[in-house]
Amino acid sequence: MWLNKGEPIRWEHPWGLVDRARLEDDGETLLTDLRVDRENLFAGLFQGIEGMRIGGTRKLKISPHLAYGETGIPGKVPSQAVIIAEIKFIEERKWDNAE
Repeated sequence: MWLNKGEPIRWEHPWGLVDRARLEDDGETLLTDLRVDRENLFAGLFQGIEGMRIGGTRKLKISPHLAYGETGIPGKVPSQAVIIAEIKFIEERKWDNAE
């Protein structure tokens, strides 16, 4: 993910649901498993990946009200930031309700 002017959003730690998450390119690229639902993704990502197929890639330009809004992420994403996200759907995994 990047801010609108191209500055990468860097992560210190990978995030996601399973231990296969990892960071590449000094925190610029996050590879992780995510549950595609409203609890685990902000609205712009949830809506933007709808209909994606395995192997597909999308570049999304996400308005602040569908991303981090007025709050932002202190030290990473400023308030009212437009977010650019490039998503590649690598594989599908079926989740049990216990996970």
